Amino acid sequence: MVPDYTDNVIAVIIPQVNVNDDEVTLIGWHVENGGQVAEGQPLCEIETSKSTGDVPSPAAGVFRQAAEVGQFVAVGQVIGHIGPSMQAIEDHLARQASSAKTPSTSTPTSRHPIDATAGAIALAHEHGIDITRVPAAGKIRRADVEQFLAQHPEVRKTGARVSAATGDDKLPTSLESLVIDEGDLPDHVWSIAQHLAATQQRLVTAHAAMDIGMERSVAWLDAQRRAGRMAGPIPLLLHAAATAANACPRLASFRLGRHVYRYQSLDIAFTARSPDGRLFAPVVRDAAAQTLEQLAAEVARLSMAVFRGQLDAGDCAGGAMTVSVLSDQPIRFHVGLQNAFQSALLTAGAIRDDLALHEGRPITRPTWTLVLSYDHGLMDGQDAAAALAAARAALENLNV
Repeated sequence: MVPDYTDNVIAVIIPQVNVNDDEVTLIGWHVENGGQVAEGQPLCEIETSKSTGDVPSPAAGVFRQAAEVGQFVAVGQVIGHIGPSMQAIEDHLARQASSAKTPSTSTPTSRHPIDATAGAIALAHEHGIDITRVPAAGKIRRADVEQFLAQHPEVRKTGARVSAATGDDKLPTSLESLVIDEGDLPDHVWSIAQHLAATQQRLVTAHAAMDIGMERSVAWLDAQRRAGRMAGPIPLLLHAAATAANACPRLASFRLGRHVYRYQSLDIAFTARSPDGRLFAPVVRDAAAQTLEQLAAEVARLSMAVFRGQLDAGDCAGGAMTVSVLSDQPIRFHVGLQNAFQSALLTAGAIRDDLALHEGRPITRPTWTLVLSYDHGLMDGQDAAAALAAARAALENLNV
């Protein structure tokens, strides 16, 4: 989380732990209302549709709670404030409440009347289960639904058939004898599909592509490998994205309807896959201020955390835009979909050798195709072209 101080008071917000959830459940507090907290100390425990984890404190001071245990809390929503004293926090909130410019966000409300966590609701919905049938001591948790499914395997099968045969998802009768029912998607795949579908409803997505000469980039990669440092194409794409966003600031903004929001810091996420196939988007902070070597070191650190299952909530919080590379296969380019509360995604395939003319003679030239996916409701093709031109200049003129 990036601290946002006003009157020496910081608002603590819920980070986006992974790309699959727009909200989390607040399970419990680690710091009491009015208690002292140290920077990095766990503030509270949250549950997503896939896991539980702690939210670390972004600063030290006195903590005032602004959400209730058991609530569904949206990503980006305020759950508390940290300041030098409770009185300073109360004075700050009073000034906010009296200001016509900033409506209060200190009293979030639940969007679900069911007393269950986000993970429990997601699992019950996946299997077509009426969650009120699940017995639990207090709030229904994901573990309660899993136990219910284990004890009632016939419900799991029935639920799968119901969830696959309702509304627009119903299989036409004419196809029933021609296909094999392979069942439901795995949890993480279905969550990503739902997340991206919801995000795309808010965007007018367009795409632009540009080829980049990669002679200097390949030389940099070779130098890193000779020096024994872990490096791949992601740091190069982060560098290109940061340069593009500086040239076209709209890439670091997003639109909700007609209203536009801009990120205060140019933090950029990159896609990384865990060994069990789950997709995460860890965030590199202040990418434009880092050298390529620094970007490579941070990418290596975050990628290893994904591999080991050691990412914390702060590692995935925010992100003004996202980059993604598919380089393990000879993919020329790929067109991605933006994440929630972002307008832009910069993607690339594998670096390839293309024929080019040099002084009238054909030569092979390492080439990369960058694809910028952007919200056409926020910017137009000219903006996208200018952003890609800046990215191209950044990579073709690397100081190696």
